Amino acid sequence: MSRIIITNECKLERTDIYLVSLTLPDGTIIEDLEPRRLFPTTDLMHYITFLNKDEREVALLRDVDELDENSRASLLGCFEDFYLIPKIEEILNVRDKFGALHLTVRTDHGVIKFRIRNRHSDIKQLRGTNRILIRDSSDNRYEIPDVTQLNAKSRRLLFSYT
Repeated sequence: MSRIIITNECKLERTDIYLVSLTLPDGTIIEDLEPRRLFPTTDLMHYITFLNKDEREVALLRDVDELDENSRASLLGCFEDFYLIPKIEEILNVRDKFGALHLTVRTDHGVIKFRIRNRHSDIKQLRGTNRILIRDSSDNRYEIPDVTQLNAKSRRLLFSYT
């Protein structure tokens, strides 16, 4: 099967937490597709790939705005669950233990404790912005949307270890 380019004539319907079905203009339905952003941190609304159960690309959407309202809502609902990235509002504690950082932070989803293995590669400030992405030792992601908005103690704790 060749890759399908999704147009405004196609319909998406959410069928599970991370899955959608795709209805083509001719009425063909392709089930159990997993949508993934090709640029999950820099371009959230363009270039969405749809993978089948074998993790092979079946379809591509160039622009989310090409979808009708219901299809767009289905797709974005999948992304809200799959790409849930807690936003760090305050850094409560940081300690260095055997070269790994142990952080306690307050996020928009409550207080979370996690460990970072490599402070140089797991804490990244996006070029030209005040946005920081953090990856913990379990590959979970956290975001500080604007580091300048953190309180002074949080900034001191963060930057004293990076």
